[in-house]
Amino acid sequence: MITDATEGLGAEFARQLAAAKYDPALVARDAERLWALAERLQDEYGVRVETIAADLVAEEGIAVVTDRISRTADPISLLVNNAGFGLIKSFERNPVQSESDHLQLHVRTPMLLMHAVLPGMLERGAGRIINVASVAAFLPRASYGAAKAWTVSFSRWANLHYGARGVKVLALCPG
Repeated sequence: MITDATEGLGAEFARQLAAAKYDPALVARDAERLWALAERLQDEYGVRVETIAADLVAEEGIAVVTDRISRTADPISLLVNNAGFGLIKSFERNPVQSESDHLQLHVRTPMLLMHAVLPGMLERGAGRIINVASVAAFLPRASYGAAKAWTVSFSRWANLHYGARGVKVLALCPG
């Protein structure tokens, strides 16, 4: 499963997994773009692509995805927490709701998705979680850097804690 799969790193993860003959589950807000990508991947690589149109800032969207992740039939073996956005203005100039949504998408949503997918992975003794962070995790950069620092720290902990049980977790830090 790949969140924010219709562009950038998410789309590249989807393309490479499909090329390797994995059947990806793709999540994004824009249903039209999601279905277009799914059609391209199915046509080009002959894989089955599951699509979930969901806004991962909204509780309803998170619930739809965590429900899917929690299914024991057709389990998720790889979770790529890729959804995110940056804020252009400085912290004090951003509306507090924008900062709150930012924190939700970068910290709370990946934590909830990991919490939902881990029981099945641990039961099977296998799974992979990739949390897309940023080099901003290592720099003082307002709430974005702080959120990405959390992602790196939590991923390190999770890999140490669950790695011996077959679930590998890593933080990818592009930039």
